[in-house]
Amino acid sequence: MGKQPQRRKITKNRVNPLGARIAAGVSQGISEDVPKPEQVMPVIEKLSSPDPTERAWSAACISNLVMAGAATRKLLLSKGIIPKLIERLTDSNQDVKEETLGTLRNLVSVDPVVANDYYARDILTPLSALLPTISQTIDLVLKNAPFADHDDQDKRRTVWDVAENFIYIVWSIIEASDKYIKAINRLNIITFLISFLSAADQCPTRVVVAAGQCLTTLTDENKDIYIEFQNHPEYISTLVGILTKFTRPEDTLVRVLACAILMNLREVMRMSSSWDDDQDPLVELNKMVLPVLISSLDYDLQVAAEQSLVAANSGKITKHEETGEITPAPKQPVNAEEFNLMDPYSLLLLVEDGWEEADETMGDDEGEPIEEEDEDTEDILGEVSALTGGTSSASEDALIRSNPVMHAFTYQIFPHLIRLATPTPLSFPQESIVPTVSQGLALTHLRSLECLNNFLLAMNDVPSKFWFKEHISDAQQTWTWLIKLLYDLTPANGGADDILADNLEAIVGCLWSLARGLGNNTPLGPNDNEVLCRTCTLIPVVSIRVKIIGCLGAIATRQGNIEFNKNIAIYVTDILRNIPTKQTPPELAVEVLNFMYDVYNDCAFDYDEPIFVKGNMIKELESILPAYRAIVKSIDRRKNFDLRSRADEALTNLVAFIKYKKNERR
Repeated sequence: MGKQPQRRKITKNRVNPLGARIAAGVSQGISEDVPKPEQVMPVIEKLSSPDPTERAWSAACISNLVMAGAATRKLLLSKGIIPKLIERLTDSNQDVKEETLGTLRNLVSVDPVVANDYYARDILTPLSALLPTISQTIDLVLKNAPFADHDDQDKRRTVWDVAENFIYIVWSIIEASDKYIKAINRLNIITFLISFLSAADQCPTRVVVAAGQCLTTLTDENKDIYIEFQNHPEYISTLVGILTKFTRPEDTLVRVLACAILMNLREVMRMSSSWDDDQDPLVELNKMVLPVLISSLDYDLQVAAEQSLVAANSGKITKHEETGEITPAPKQPVNAEEFNLMDPYSLLLLVEDGWEEADETMGDDEGEPIEEEDEDTEDILGEVSALTGGTSSASEDALIRSNPVMHAFTYQIFPHLIRLATPTPLSFPQESIVPTVSQGLALTHLRSLECLNNFLLAMNDVPSKFWFKEHISDAQQTWTWLIKLLYDLTPANGGADDILADNLEAIVGCLWSLARGLGNNTPLGPNDNEVLCRTCTLIPVVSIRVKIIGCLGAIATRQGNIEFNKNIAIYVTDILRNIPTKQTPPELAVEVLNFMYDVYNDCAFDYDEPIFVKGNMIKELESILPAYRAIVKSIDRRKNFDLRSRADEALTNLVAFIKYKKNERR
């Protein structure tokens, strides 16, 4: 069972980089009706008007339209709006260029797929032409140089918005595909991004955060960019300085992002001479990074949710009719209640996004529910993993226990993760009260669960699994808490949206890791198997069902409780019987077969004779063999090599297992 996948690979849950600030602003005055083509075309045509005022007006109108809804965006895209907007980035008028940047940012924020079209339409060429002007203007602002003329004054007034929009467009292209990284590298954008971090106390925090997020993604496994940092050691010094110099609460996310960037650059730091020869750079880096990451977790979600509920029920907030987002009344200041709802969102974004970046350094595995050796050791937990070396002597275990990273996770981070993963009344409401806050809460729970699972997986990788023995009480309490969480969050009608389904999957992943680590010490309640089966039945998400079968396999081998095994066997056999009717997806079929091999591989188990033999499971397996063989052949090896390989292996094992079980008792 692999670690949680890296966030660059999964972008569906990323918090909208626009944030509530822009989303609320552009939603004002937008009609819910989808405009007709004859209404849209005049707006688009004005992008080519000889009058720069009309061109700027057109770009601003399109910016509002792209935020109005999917149908309106589809209409705009069908009219070739992207190449027309990209062309305006080279406009002779500054206002037109600025409005166009904002529009392109809004479009990619609500429809990330268009980033591919941006790249295909060569947006990087006009962006590279804009970069020197933006940098020069920011330099003048930071130096507080006298205005050269009125145009210079206007440029400085809007430069922070321009820079933020520019960065987010570049970031969206990086996020869209690893294939675009080399082209981004050629922009020579590192100096530009670092400049915001080096002047973090002089730049708006939102722009510094944008630069930090973009730089975090750009430095992630991007060895081509490392040479830039090797040639400019002052960049590393800037990042290290952020950890020590910036201590305001509003700087927390900037510090967390600096940690993530430094962890990405650990190989560069290993080769640098930043520390004395007798110091291990990674050890020193961990000493700096861990306190920052731990302090960023100190946020009370329950209190924030309570305050948000009070504000939401005060009757003093304004909501957008279509989205339900908190939207200050036009031309009116934000009142206290609206601020109390927006403030938790900002803080939740900090906790979620900061730990999203930090958790990327916990490992990079595609999350497949199979046993396999990770290609990459974990980064923050790298020291612990490296110490195991595939063996587990007493001296090595002692070394791991004394490791400062291990100590921090066990005694400081672990309790924080449990607290941050615990839902609030606003996390998964049946009726949407404050969508933005609810989304932030749900994502924070998800990131916490993923981080918790990565820790549990790392502890499973230690051959002795000493953590599960020495901290058995914590592990058992976590199991009991997760089982209750799974029951409480699984909707009785099976109606789970994406973010709830992701949380359920993360919970099951943690349970699976705990069951493997605790073994016979798993504190099984009388109804635990029913809770797992209930979720498996109600939530038809294949990846969740696969993990649940894996978890059931880890607890079904318990001796001395034949009835418990029987109940699980009945459920799993029903899934097995659905293989010929193709109601059991291939991924699930593979996991169910592996369940059979793992649970019933020895006639000495006390449940084998009463359950497997008397239940005539050999005939069940023989009856599905032809259908399963057909399923395996239907999996295209070129399109899904991993699944086909696992399915082939399960087929080979099925034939061998049937033969083995027939001869086992002779």
